[in-house]
Amino acid sequence: MPLKIEYIFKTMNFGKGKHAPFNNPTLCLPMKKNIAENLNNTQARIKQAARIIFLKQGLEGARTQEIAALADANPALIPYYFKSKHKLFDIILEEAFNAFIAKVEKVVNDGSTNFETKVELLVVCYSEMILESPHLPLYSITVIRNSHSAVINYTKQMRNMLHVSVMARQLKQEVKAGKFKPTTMAQVLMNLLGLTLFPALAAQVLQTMGDMKEVHYMQLINSRQKHIAGWVLHTLK
Repeated sequence: MPLKIEYIFKTMNFGKGKHAPFNNPTLCLPMKKNIAENLNNTQARIKQAARIIFLKQGLEGARTQEIAALADANPALIPYYFKSKHKLFDIILEEAFNAFIAKVEKVVNDGSTNFETKVELLVVCYSEMILESPHLPLYSITVIRNSHSAVINYTKQMRNMLHVSVMARQLKQEVKAGKFKPTTMAQVLMNLLGLTLFPALAAQVLQTMGDMKEVHYMQLINSRQKHIAGWVLHTLK
């Protein structure tokens, strides 16, 4: 990027003499900085626009022209900055996973809350993720089946974090005390993820069966949130 910026300055007619920019390097620096800031701002706008469109419409549903329009940028800048739509999607996916894992880790390793509260908060985490990024669960399963190494690594990271968490220890203590039936963290997660993620994964089928528009279906998913924790906890007693 610096070479390109320098080339732009050199090919522009700034005049001659000691006040010409490239005869006085100190005058060049502010202009180079301004151009670099504009380029960085454009790149950031494209990423923000891509995040909105990808996480709402998925990879296949998103168009580069739509991303560029939302970012108020030239469509040619997407391959310039990010190589391709697929590469840009991978960046957005990575950021989404990192943010989600951090949110889950904060819940399951909080020593100040009990097991039941953690179940409720995990339901909130997954429900919010579905509402914000309805295509993310299905895409994650698709890329795992295609051996997408980054998503597999994130899944393993999540698994390892959950099974050694404060929440997992609390579950063992509750089972030992006789409050819950003998079970494992894997069983709890299976029930929780099934109740929160399946409606997103099977959205098109369930929308058709219920004769619902997408907006009404998402409202239904949101209304289920307050019941899911109770359903999960009921299976433990």
